[in-house]
Amino acid sequence: MSIKDTLRKIRLSLGKQLIDIKKRKTEVPTEIKRILFLRQDGKIGDYIVSSFVFREIKKQMPAVHIGVVCTKNNAYLFTDNPYIDQLYFVKKRSIFSLIKCGLNLRKFQYDVVIDPTVLLRNRDLLFLRLINAKINLGYLKDDYKLFNLNIDNPNLHFADVYKTALEKIGFHSLNTEYEIPSNESAKNAVEKFIKKNQLTKFIAINFFGNGSSRRFNDSNIVAILDHSVKNTELPIVLLTYPEMTEKLKTLSMVNGQWSIPYRKIFIMEETTTIFHTIELIRRCNLLISPDTATIHIAAGLNKPIIGFYSQDQENFVHWHPNSKNKTFILRYGDNINEIKPEQIPLEQLK
Repeated sequence: MSIKDTLRKIRLSLGKQLIDIKKRKTEVPTEIKRILFLRQDGKIGDYIVSSFVFREIKKQMPAVHIGVVCTKNNAYLFTDNPYIDQLYFVKKRSIFSLIKCGLNLRKFQYDVVIDPTVLLRNRDLLFLRLINAKINLGYLKDDYKLFNLNIDNPNLHFADVYKTALEKIGFHSLNTEYEIPSNESAKNAVEKFIKKNQLTKFIAINFFGNGSSRRFNDSNIVAILDHSVKNTELPIVLLTYPEMTEKLKTLSMVNGQWSIPYRKIFIMEETTTIFHTIELIRRCNLLISPDTATIHIAAGLNKPIIGFYSQDQENFVHWHPNSKNKTFILRYGDNINEIKPEQIPLEQLK
């Protein structure tokens, strides 16, 4: 263990002793009026796999007030959700912002706070204490006094973590199908792109996950493109975002023109938000991706998937595709570039 990790462990242990000191009653209120979700993590995939909870709460208890703590950077995921009543903003990693928000939330007397975060920092514990809800519901938090309801099964997909959380506070017969967000402007832009390029059927490929070990390098991108165009008759749309659009164009073109083998490859250069990506996945016939956010979007839209996951089994258990459609998973060790293009079974999932 590194010195940094050792110091962090000591810091968390001391903070836990100072902050995690109040044991609460475990009875769920007979009438739940207000539920708060802590979602300042900013992860798109986490939003997707938990998206059903807001709908299911309102379906069974329409009068329940649903609040969500998020950052201004990830607020776009929640802003247009018709089932959420109130957003509260915090600055990520700012203890002063958490204190201010926690004291404000304390005034609303929330009945339940749901926070399935696995690793809590001292500032997170302080935030929970300041909110002072009747019930704090957590995941793998049996050794925390602040949490009076706990989900203790370490082998749950995170969709099932959220499902179990709702069941513990009285909800039942839950429909866990994801609620995939949409944006009218993005939808119109994608429709225009598809019509312009006459794309009735196509494969969507994403080359970039979160972190360098989950991103294909340039040579592997080219190799996978070569493999793809040789093994499918379908057009290929490369999913992108502003920082990567020029790179993808450079790798796919020669002197500003599509090279002959790549003329059935398309890039929607106007892609600027996750909503463009969602609409492209909504229209595709297959998604190939190392990124769990896009994989969960495809699962929610019932699309066939070829996904790339590391050998980290704990991560795979929590974040596997959870899809009802055809799915093929390729595993790698330390880096996704261990994957060979010929391993990708395009012919199986067309």
